[in-house]
Formats: sequence, C-alpha cells, structure tokens
Amino acid sequence: MDINQLQAFDQVVRHGSFSKAARMMDISQPAISIRIKNLEEEIGGELFKRGGNKLEITVLGRTFLPFAQQALATLYKGMEQSRLAQEGKGGTLAIGTLPTLATHYFSATLTTLQRKYPNLGIIIHTGHNQELLEMLYEGYVKLCLMTYPFFNAELRSLLHIKEPLVFVTHCNHPLAKKGNLELAELKCAEPYLLVDWSLETKRSQKELIPFHNLEVPPQTALDMIKNGVGVSLLTETMVSSEIEGGELVRLTIKDFPMLYRECALVQLKRDTDISLSQQTFIQTLSDTIRKNYQSCEIKVITTK
Repeated sequence: MDINQLQAFDQVVRHGSFSKAARMMDISQPAISIRIKNLEEEIGGELFKRGGNKLEITVLGRTFLPFAQQALATLYKGMEQSRLAQEGKGGTLAIGTLPTLATHYFSATLTTLQRKYPNLGIIIHTGHNQELLEMLYEGYVKLCLMTYPFFNAELRSLLHIKEPLVFVTHCNHPLAKKGNLELAELKCAEPYLLVDWSLETKRSQKELIPFHNLEVPPQTALDMIKNGVGVSLLTETMVSSEIEGGELVRLTIKDFPMLYRECALVQLKRDTDISLSQQTFIQTLSDTIRKNYQSCEIKVITTK
C-alpha cells in the first residue's frame, strides 16, 4: 500500500468516477484502475461495485475511507511541516533558560514568534545553570540562555546580552524623595534587599553595602519593593514599566560602580549546525532587544 493508491481511492470517491479522478490526478484511466485494484488486494476485498450507470462504494470501502483520508491528511501535514522547518517557520524549537531570564525580552520574543510563525513549535525548559547544561548534554534542548561568564570549554556563545542594574524603591519610601544618595544613606533602606545576579555583583554589593540584612530572589525583591519595603538592585528591564508609571523610583548612588547582569545564549560546540528555526529565534530575540529594550547591550557572536 502506498500514497498513490490512497490518493487514487480518495479521488475516485470524491468525483464518483474513475475517469474524472484520472483527469484530476493527470494520469490515465488504466493507471488509476491498476492502483485501485492493487489497493483492493491489500485490503482484501472490493472497494467499489463495478457495473451499472453509477459507481458505488462498497461497505468495505466506506469502512476504509476515513482511515485512508486520515492517513493522507497526516502525510500532507507532515510534508507541509517539513517544508516550513526547512524555511525556519516550522518544526520544534527546544530552549532552556534561567527562570529569571524567562520574562521581558524573552517572553516578548516568544510572543513575536507565535504570531509570525504559528506553525513553529516551541518548548521552554527552565533550571539553574547546571541543570541547563545537563539538558544540553542530554539533548532535551539545543539552545540555552544562561549566566555569563560561564567556564565550560564545551559551550559556544551565540549572543551576549548585557543589562544594566539600577537601584529602585517604592515611590512612597523616604529615600525616594532624595533621588541622589550617598552610599551610607542606604542604611535607611530598611532593609536593603540583596539579589545575587552574579559573583561580581554580589561581591560588590556586600563590599560596598555591608549592612544589608536580607538576601532574596529577584522577583521577591520586586514584590517587596512594590509593597513599600526596602531598596534593591534590579535589572532595568524588570522595573522600567513601574518606573515609567511612577510606582517605583530609580535611585542614583554616589560613587557606586555601574553593574550589569550578563547572560549568553549558548549551544554545545559539538552541535556544529544551527537550524533555520534556531536562526529565526536568534534573529527575533536580537531584534526584540534592540527595538524594545534599548538599555540592554546585545552582541551577536555567531549564527553559523
């Protein structure tokens, strides 16, 4: 049994005639008759009643018809998906990311991809850096967005993203009225919420702000600040809308160095190829950041 036989059966049923089906398939009537005969041998009985003025489908034919049409529909869908995958518009894209990187420009990128390429399947896995590495090694994902710098010689950077970190507090916090502060004035933060963005940023905060008394994840810090508690160093992408809306206030700390959260989109070096769907994701992520998150610096390392 092959696709030509199933197509012949489907066309004969649709048009009620061997000759019309043959014309639609651009083959001779004897050729379509042979295909139906061979299919009947596979099924084990006649699919059509021969003779008479009207071609009629048999009970066996009616029983087999929905399965034949379903098989054809699956094959056609597979062919279409394969074509879209070759164009970078279909297939499945499996990506790993840190939970703290799964929002803002990342989710905005996925939204754009879904709207522009609805046939592109996307699977997102989250975990810390070591878990992301294991996903890469085991083949669950092919691309990962993780903390930079990384110290694994088996990884290759495709994109490098650098986000500025800013001090923020609630608009009703006492420090919000001052704007420009001396470092010592952060003692009035009550409390200072330390977020571990990287080894460098954590060290800088501990050295320059030794009086912190609460270390929390980024989203916890943001939620606490929005509830009027404390000051924290958060990525500008996390708080830009709240600052623009006046709910949060950006603080400038004198003599405090500019710090950044850096991440990289990586793949294993042994994966020498980048599929068209992966290239589509990389380009869309890059375009999304450049268009909507101008405070971030993005560098394309390679897409080959």
